[in-house]
Amino acid sequence: MQAAKKLVLLDEFNREYKRLQKLTVAVAKTDRSLQLCDTLHRQSIADDRKMREYVAALHRYLNTRKEVPEEPR
Repeated sequence: MQAAKKLVLLDEFNREYKRLQKLTVAVAKTDRSLQLCDTLHRQSIADDRKMREYVAALHRYLNTRKEVPEEPR
């Protein structure tokens, strides 16, 4: 029996468009949340440095703005 090969076409532009449709705050919060998790699970750094990095990442997570600031004219 011959091996069947499948060709799957992916629309990269459609993926990028769908990613851009998501709310900016939701994407930013998700990114910050992943940074928090990565900081806690990193074994290569000392606990005191890990704590400082975690607190800094937590502040960035909590201070993610819901509205975009206006540009000065």
